[in-house]
Amino acid sequence: MKASSSDYNLFFRFFEKFSKSGIEGITPEDPFMLEMDRFMEKNNQVFYISDVVLMDILFVSKSVQNMFGIKPGKVSQGYFLTTTHPEDFKTHSLARSKLMEMAQELYKQKKGFKIISVNVRARNAEGTYFNALYQAYLFYSKIPYESVFLILVITDISEFKKFHKGSHFYNGEDLRFFRYPDDELLMTGSIYSPTEMKIIELIDNGLSSKEIADQLFRSIHTINTHRNNIRDKSGKSSVNDVIHELTEKGLLLRENLFEWISVKDPGRVTCL
Repeated sequence: MKASSSDYNLFFRFFEKFSKSGIEGITPEDPFMLEMDRFMEKNNQVFYISDVVLMDILFVSKSVQNMFGIKPGKVSQGYFLTTTHPEDFKTHSLARSKLMEMAQELYKQKKGFKIISVNVRARNAEGTYFNALYQAYLFYSKIPYESVFLILVITDISEFKKFHKGSHFYNGEDLRFFRYPDDELLMTGSIYSPTEMKIIELIDNGLSSKEIADQLFRSIHTINTHRNNIRDKSGKSSVNDVIHELTEKGLLLRENLFEWISVKDPGRVTCL
């Protein structure tokens, strides 16, 4: 039997238990972490904890070996990016970029928490790809030292067949979005189709409708129809307003943010 939404209380018990003493001293032999390991195995999930500021990995559940084929002690910063399907790499990169932005905000504010989640295809232990949901809980703490910590839960969601067009994506502070995945949760995300998102990106890059039509091998009429559909879906008066909104939500990648997550040195960026 899979977990229910209420079962995520285990994670909130984790926050309560280790917020008083700090999560730096967590060990795999801790009774609570053994319970967490059993929970992960039962629900085909992985549990990961890291210090975002110092880029230290503090704990990885044993279930990572069954899901990804790697021992917990071998998981490095940026490892999960290397398992992402090439077609989903940009989506994963967007989430990582937004995560770093949120972590910086928390560290500057000296308080609070943030949630961000995304679904991408990941390579499993057998070398084939499966649908994975990445749910990240970021929080600021002064115990045992000042930093921003990341709690990451990865779930195999292959059994779910209904997906909204585009990827699931959420970032904010609504704890209702930090729960075991269901159809409603997974349908939260971009309202735009992959083609519409591509057109939005090209408009953001300064291309005209004719230039976009040439690049995508479509007619100008088709591109303009997509532009109208984008405005209708969004309720915005212009695509530029859509671009601004998507950028604020972390659904549109800017080049300067991409530098944070360069795969040339994946070990230097935080995991998601």
